[in-house]
Amino acid sequence: MPVILVVDDNPQMAELIQELVQLAGYETEVAYSGLEGLDKARDGMPDLILVDLMMPEMNGWEVYQQLREFSSIPVIFVTAYDSPQNKAKAQQLGAAAMISKEKAPIELAQQIQLVLGSEVGTQKKYKEYLH
Repeated sequence: MPVILVVDDNPQMAELIQELVQLAGYETEVAYSGLEGLDKARDGMPDLILVDLMMPEMNGWEVYQQLREFSSIPVIFVTAYDSPQNKAKAQQLGAAAMISKEKAPIELAQQIQLVLGSEVGTQKKYKEYLH
């Protein structure tokens, strides 16, 4: 089963995203900082990383750039700052996608399935969760 690493400095948001990913049928790991996320990526080599853009000490862009020094693990940015400029930058860097935190419950499973080519997750689980 694919393992997805969630990197977000906000514990409540990290846990919410982790729960959504688990409802979609994936195993998860959580890191609460960019440095911790890089360490976990080195140690566990997850199949996909979901990373927040705005974090103290090391932002999502920096996490992505340092990750690329040792791995090609796909990255989806999950952020409140999904401006057209940020989306363009993410695309230019080669990130798999950028999802707004507001739309995460709807789009997350679709993007994960698109990146991993997996049918593990189902929209039905999300719809049940949201109601």
